[in-house]
Amino acid sequence: MVQEQRESSTAKAIRILALSDKVQEIVYSEAVRERFGRIDVVLAAGDLPFPYLEYVLTLLGVPLFYVPGNHDRPTHTADGRTVRFPEGAVALDGRVQTIELPNHRKLTVAGLGGSMRYSNGSNQYTNWEMGWRVARLETRILFRRLRDRRAVDILLTHAPPAGLHDAEDLCHQGFSTFLGFLKRVKPRLHIHGHIHPSYGVDTRPVRYYETEVRNVYGAELIEIEAR
Repeated sequence: MVQEQRESSTAKAIRILALSDKVQEIVYSEAVRERFGRIDVVLAAGDLPFPYLEYVLTLLGVPLFYVPGNHDRPTHTADGRTVRFPEGAVALDGRVQTIELPNHRKLTVAGLGGSMRYSNGSNQYTNWEMGWRVARLETRILFRRLRDRRAVDILLTHAPPAGLHDAEDLCHQGFSTFLGFLKRVKPRLHIHGHIHPSYGVDTRPVRYYETEVRNVYGAELIEIEAR
């Protein structure tokens, strides 16, 4: 009976393949299924080649949600089109969306791409600019919560929150406005990228109020209970 309950609980858990910053050979191959097993959804936190994410999307056949990193740029195809995010993926930057999964499971994810402004490149913001983006996102979340009565499960960003997993240089400093979002919105999980282990930063998962903050570099399988 206990074993049956555990198996049932595992079946209900939502299995997330989180990707960011580094192409992983195991993911860029058919061995990804063998390595990670069942995957329900892919969350990509930026700075990854679009063909890589399109390959993952095609191979796994599950929803892929994406926020841009500071190194992401529009690409131009041979037929003259401009592609601004991986084709087939759902752009989540500044948006909130509830993902419908099999077995009556749902996952609500909000997203904010970009890093701290350090040059004139794309997908860069001052903390003040990101604050406005956070405010607009929270307004969307409020209306959705009133309509659907669903809380946000995951915040997906490229950059980390200030003081959590971030570095001292301007490019890799986190946004303090994310901290206020986590306090007010209370997502169960905050997934971000942007910070590489080689930076010498402690990137182990950390709890901030009611949210677990996780830095992803490469690929990581994360489970979250459906609610």
